[in-house]
Amino acid sequence: MLNIDPMNIIITVVNLLILLVGLKLFLFKPVQEIIAERQEEADKGFNEANKAKQEAEELRDEYKKTVDNANAEKKKVIEAARKTADKEYQKIIKDAKKEARAIKEDAAKDANVQKDRILQKAKDQIADLVVDATNKIVASQSGDELNSDIYNKFLDKAGDE
Repeated sequence: MLNIDPMNIIITVVNLLILLVGLKLFLFKPVQEIIAERQEEADKGFNEANKAKQEAEELRDEYKKTVDNANAEKKKVIEAARKTADKEYQKIIKDAKKEARAIKEDAAKDANVQKDRILQKAKDQIADLVVDATNKIVASQSGDELNSDIYNKFLDKAGDE
């Protein structure tokens, strides 16, 4: 049978307590310190990762603002260019109309001048014809008959004009 000796139990309990204290001092305490150090490193890495993530989000937000500002500036520049182009277009159209009007007026003046020249030339030719006709009539007729014929011919020609 089994003998239970109280002294044996006490020595076993004391041995277990010594073993437990030895393990705690030499095994558990260093292991807990290593675990604590690793936890600190993990927390530090986690904090650094969160910080880097936050910085990346800030940079992303800043980039987005910069892109939005660039797009807004691009729209402003395009709108300003459109306005400038429209003003330039209107100015070109206005200048072209003004120039066309001036050309038309010059052409009308030139046409009037030419018309006046042609009319003057025609009047001169008519006057020459009248003088020639008068000379011929004078040469062929005499006196009252001559004056009456010249007067009638003059009235006929004046009515034709």
